[in-house]
Amino acid sequence: MASIPKPLPKMMLGFVVRRCAVALGHEPSPEEFATWANAHRDGQRTFSLFGRPITVREAHAILHHPARAVSARGAKPHECVAEEGAAVGSNVTSFRAAAARLKARRSK
Repeated sequence: MASIPKPLPKMMLGFVVRRCAVALGHEPSPEEFATWANAHRDGQRTFSLFGRPITVREAHAILHHPARAVSARGAKPHECVAEEGAAVGSNVTSFRAAAARLKARRSK
């Protein structure tokens, strides 16, 4: 009987971009982000962070959609988000829920 593989956790692209910014010491340009993601280092191992090399155009799109959830093998527990978008990590909050709270507060 084969076991069903557990799905990879999801994390928001903003966490990946933040890791790059920490590595570079500043917010990355699309060119810098593509270079960093395509030659990501983990110890002595070098690999493409997204499973394949990304283009500068794709890096530009990633930088403009930081709230998009993506599957990530290296997601840390505090970076994980649930499948339906609800936050699992303590520092991740649903934008939709926050906007609804603000709207409700304003209408009082």
